[in-house]
Amino acid sequence: MDLQTLAQIGEFLGGLSVLLTLIYLAIQIRGNTKAVRSAGAQQTHDSMVELYRQLAGDTQLNRTFRVGTQDVESLTEDEIGIFFAFWSATLFTVQNWLYQRNNGVLEEALVMTVLGGVASSFHADGFKVYWSKRKFMYSEVLQEWVEEIMSKPPAHGDYAILSLETKPDTSQG
Repeated sequence: MDLQTLAQIGEFLGGLSVLLTLIYLAIQIRGNTKAVRSAGAQQTHDSMVELYRQLAGDTQLNRTFRVGTQDVESLTEDEIGIFFAFWSATLFTVQNWLYQRNNGVLEEALVMTVLGGVASSFHADGFKVYWSKRKFMYSEVLQEWVEEIMSKPPAHGDYAILSLETKPDTSQG
C-alpha cells in the first residue's frame, strides 16, 4: 500500500467516525427530549396536586376559595386577599403550562386535561370579579385562553367548586 491509499483509508475512517458520532448524538438528544418532556409532565402534575393539597390542608383557604368563587363580596377583606392570592398563584402556574405547551415541552392533551379542573371555575361569579381586576397581570396567551373559555357555555353547568353538591338550578321560577 502506498501513502496515498493509506491517506484515503484514513479519510474514510475519519468520515465514518464523524457519521457514527452524529448518529450517537441524535440518539442521545432524542432520549434527552423524552426525559425533559417527562419531567415537564411530572412537574405539571405535581403543581396541580400541590394546589389541591393546599386547599385540602387548610380549612380557611378551602372555605375562602369555595365561598369566594361563588360570591367574592361575601368575604372579609382578609379573605379577599387570600382568594386573590390563591387565584394569582394558580394562574401564574397555568400561564407557565401554556408557555411550555406552546414551546413543545408539554403535550397538548396533558395540559388541557389538567387545565379542565381550573377552567371549570372560570364561569363562577367570584372568578369573574378576580379576572376583571387582575387579568392585566398575565400574558396575552393566558388572557386569550381564559377569555375564550369564559365566552363559551360552561362545560359542566352544574359543577360546584370542591363539593359533591351541584349548584341549585335557579333558572326555573
